[in-house]
Order: sequence, then structure tokens, then C-alpha cells
Amino acid sequence: MLTTTAFTVVLLATAGGPAPTPAADAVPMARAMPLTPVSAPSPRLQAADDSASTLRDARELQARFERQRLRELPRVMGSGGHACDDMIGRLCIWDDGDEGWTMQEEPEAIGVARARLLDSLHSLARRIPGDPWVFGQRVRYLVEAGRLDEARSLTGACGLAETWRCDAYLGFVHHQQGRTRSAELAFRRALDAMPSDTRGDWTDPDPVLDRDLRDWLGEQADSARALARLWLLADPLFLAQGNDRWTAHLSRWVYAMSSEGAQSPHQLRWADDLTEAVVRYGWPVAWERSWPRAGQTSSYVTGRDPPAAVRTFPPREVLERDPERAGPIMWGIEDGHARSVHLPPYLDTLGVLGGQVGRFWRRDGVTIVGAAMADGTSRLLAGLFVEQDGTLEVDVQASTDPGGTVRLSGRAPWADWGIVSLEAWDREARRAYRMRLAVGLRELAPDLFALSDVMLLEAGAEPDSFAEMLDALRGSTEVGADEALGVALEVYGLGFRAEAVDFRAWVEEREAGFFSRAARWLRIGGPKEKVSLRWQEAGPDEPRPLFRALDITLPGLEPGEYVVVVEVAVPGRSPLTGRRPFTVRQ
Repeated sequence: MLTTTAFTVVLLATAGGPAPTPAADAVPMARAMPLTPVSAPSPRLQAADDSASTLRDARELQARFERQRLRELPRVMGSGGHACDDMIGRLCIWDDGDEGWTMQEEPEAIGVARARLLDSLHSLARRIPGDPWVFGQRVRYLVEAGRLDEARSLTGACGLAETWRCDAYLGFVHHQQGRTRSAELAFRRALDAMPSDTRGDWTDPDPVLDRDLRDWLGEQADSARALARLWLLADPLFLAQGNDRWTAHLSRWVYAMSSEGAQSPHQLRWADDLTEAVVRYGWPVAWERSWPRAGQTSSYVTGRDPPAAVRTFPPREVLERDPERAGPIMWGIEDGHARSVHLPPYLDTLGVLGGQVGRFWRRDGVTIVGAAMADGTSRLLAGLFVEQDGTLEVDVQASTDPGGTVRLSGRAPWADWGIVSLEAWDREARRAYRMRLAVGLRELAPDLFALSDVMLLEAGAEPDSFAEMLDALRGSTEVGADEALGVALEVYGLGFRAEAVDFRAWVEEREAGFFSRAARWLRIGGPKEKVSLRWQEAGPDEPRPLFRALDITLPGLEPGEYVVVVEVAVPGRSPLTGRRPFTVRQ
């Protein structure tokens, strides 16, 4: 599943409606004026030699450009007609759910006007070379124009008196270029050198955390370590070097810093509400202007975030073990409105990865196995990661050709709880997919009767051991109605005494309860089988995991969602069940 929701930030400037009235500093659209470049200066600019006058001229040029941008914005119908999902000061925030929205090509006139503005700002910068406001406009508009190499050269020769600003702008540009490691280094230097109140604002997580996560963070004994863990888990793709969610957060603060005292495309002077909107959602990738509605005198200016931006911070339930939940807790990619969203600069989409992940216990830890189909158009990078208490304890990566099955495994140390991430990244197509889930990784007592996770195998696979199973893992949990389905698992806590082990397996509809078993039973060995599979065998003669694999033929199940259940019983012990969902294709 791909999440393609679009977030919009709009100035509500309606007449006679229920929306808030526009701010006093909003500039009427009728005042849009052509930009006058410094290359052809007005007499007033020629006469102004002092820095204060030059700065005033720079501010007027920037405001004129934004008024011209407004005049040239693409017109849309019905923008701004939704109820607000959130209000931030003068701004209405909503998720319009328009998965079909695509960004229109920027009108040529806006690009030409921006280039003229940049030429003007470059000329003005020679008169006041150390002015941070003019420098910030130059960097911001170069990035907006996609002239990232020029922005990189400018920030590399910054020369501002407050050197932390130079590093902050450098980190901002590195982030936009996808050079996340370099961005991290630059931002760390900036944070170390900036004033303490500024550092407090930039590192405050409250704007981007929902109430559940703020409450969780407040309950932690070591809040700094807990916050570092949140930022680690918010990284959308462990396969990509560095944490672009963290550098995106600081880049948003840099964007807000560069916008202070400037006119926005919404025709609002920059204030705290625009800063909060940018920190939570990033700066828009496109702006649109609505046609006035009946009975209104003004239009809506809508700023759109990347339509595939998603919530990247974890839900609270995956952060700590829930004693009421024995099984894994899936961490999906949620649709709908979120407190904050993000899309890495190196991706166009981040989706949910199909496949399966399982745990197999060993004396020195838990072996995590994962398998998925390598769908894509070019060679993919795949990875299996396990996070425990803020550290990636497992980091296994491999490259693979598209169309095959990715199979990865790694050993995680004992822990009460961990978060597993199975990932695939098609760099050329700018697409990535991941499966994240929280699982228990607690050490098992040697004689504790327990089961591994149930894993699905390729049809016809007959592994005799765990090692052979790794090469037979199925990359998808989808099967055909009459396709053979392999199942494998391990049983622990046996071999200390002579014991008979009773196995049973069946299929039930996924929505059915544990006792509502499907009418269609598994068949083994041919069409004569009419009941669920069941057999008994002697346990191992010494303490060791008991590995078993089954080859199952599905009896023409209707398309839908099912679960294969394996039950293992030993006299004198409570029976155990392992489950693995699967889907029968249409």
C-alpha cells in the first residue's frame, strides 16, 4: 500500500463565511507588481548607499516577487473547501485525501521572476556581504529553483559573523541533495555553536510528536536517551545512510529562519504559525490559488506537501512490550491526518513491504529471518534491521535483481522488546518499501515449552533443517487457490525426558475466532484426505530445537484472507499454537 495523502496549508481569506478573517499583514492580490531587478536599478536604489536602505530594498524585492508569484499561480477549483483537520494560528491544515493529485509544472513566469530576484539579491549581497537575511533569501530561493550546486557553493563560502548559521545553511543544502551524513555533521556543528535558546527551540520534539508520544517521553527516566530512540525509529529507511528525518527537522528550522521577516507565498508576513506548520509538515512543494467562490471576495492560497509524505514517528504501542499482547505488533504506514509527516528527498514513495518475518531462538540470542519479493525495475538494495533500546543490533544488507526473493537473517541479542524492519529500495525508481513490527526477544529457559514463529515456504520445498529452510522461505504470503503451501517451525524445551509430541494443523478464515475453524480442511498426500492434518512422534533424545516442515495442498479455497494454524501438544503441558496469515489470490 502506498500512502499518497496531500497536506495543504491555506490562508483563509473569505468574505462573509465561517472561516477566520485574514491577518492584517496579508497583502491583497490586486497589489501584485512586476519585479524590478537590481541590474536596472531605480533612482531610489542608486541613491541608497547605506546598509539599512539596501536591506529595505532587498525586502521590497522579495515581497514583490511573492506578489508576482501569487498572480501567476495555477488556478484550481474548490481548493480550501474542506473542514480543517487542524488549525495553526492563521492557517487551516487538512489532509484532502486526493491520491490523484499531481504537481503542475511551475509557470514559466514564476521561474523567470525568481531568477531575476536571485540576480538582484546577489548584487545586493555585494553591498552588505555579511547580512544574514539577504544570505538566507539567496540560499532558500536557490534551493527552491533546484539550483542545489550553486546553493552548496554559496553556503561553502558563507562568511556570516555567526558561523553557526553557515553550518545550518550548509546542512540544509546537504539534506536537499540527499547527502544526509554530511548534513548531520553540519547540523551538529551548528547546534553546538548556536545560542542556547535557539538550540532549545530547534531540538524541542513537542511540535512533531502527538500526545501519546509526548506522554511516553515524559514517563521515561532518561528523556534524552528516549528522545534519541524516537529519532532513530523515525528514520524512514535504515538502508539509507544517515537519519534524514532528523536532518529534515533541522532543515525545516533553517527554512523558517530564512523566512523570518519575509513575505510568504500565502501573502502573510512570517510568524510563529508559519514556523510551526513548516516544522511539522515541511515547506510546500507547490502552491495553488483557487477561483473565488460564490459570495466571496478573496481566494484561497494552498501550499501542498509531497503527496506521498507519511508519518514516520512510531506509534506508542510498538515502543514498549505489552504484557497483554503475546504476538508481534505491526507498525504500518497510516493513512489520514498526522501530527507531522515526512518524505525523504531521495524517494517519491514509501510503501508497505509484503513478505514475512520470524523469530527462531538460539543459545546466544534470537535469529530473525525475513523474506520478501524483490519487486522493482532495477537492482534493489534490501536490508534486515533490529532495533533494541535505541541501537540497531542487527544490520544485514544485500543487493538483488528484481523479480526474485530476498531472504535475510541476523542474530539479535536477548531483549524484552525490539523493532524489526525489513526493507527494499529501488534507487533508480525512487521507491522504497518496508515492513516494521515490534516483537518480544526475551531469553527462553532451556526447558520452557515454546514455539518459533510459523514460516511459509515455497511450494514443494522439503527442508530438513533450519539452515535449509532459509533458502526455501516464501517471499510472499499470497498463494493460489490450489497451490501447495509449505509451513515450517521449531519446537523448544524438549529432550530433557522421553515425551510424545502431538502436531495438528488447520486453516481458518482470518476474521474467524480461534474456535471457528474453516469448513475446508487441509489435505496432505492426495485427494483422499478429508480431515485436518494430525500426527504424533517421539520428541528429541537430547535437548535441542525440534524442526518440522509440512507441505500442504490447499483444497480450492475461495479468494480471501486466511490463517494457517499449527498446534503442538505434549502430555502434561498446555498446548501451544503458531499462526501465519496468508491470502488466497483472486
